Amino acid sequence: MKLLYEWGIPESDLSILVNVSVSYQSGLEKVERVTVDVARQVLEETEGADKEFEPFIRYSSFGDSGINFTVILRGKEYTNQYLIIHQFIKCLHRRYQLEGIEIPFPARTVYMKNGTPKSDVS
Repeated sequence: MKLLYEWGIPESDLSILVNVSVSYQSGLEKVERVTVDVARQVLEETEGADKEFEPFIRYSSFGDSGINFTVILRGKEYTNQYLIIHQFIKCLHRRYQLEGIEIPFPARTVYMKNGTPKSDVS
């Protein structure tokens, strides 16, 4: 009976997943090193973060505009995730700018048939 009781107690720690994308021109080893460094710093400095957890990333797909991956962090309680994500995004954006790592945005190339489009202006 005791085993059932202990098994049923939910653990308050939780994994926090943050999806990120970087330009195809980015060096993935550098991206991983910089991102994990920022994640460690955020876990160390943010209240409610699991300071013992070793953050990591996993590349997941080749997206339309860049290479996608997930950063895994850990918080002590469910509500801590919001501040941890907030701090992580701010710090990662700043660090990527310093390191020259580009966060891509969607871009489309449009080809026009028969040369240039006609103007609607009379």
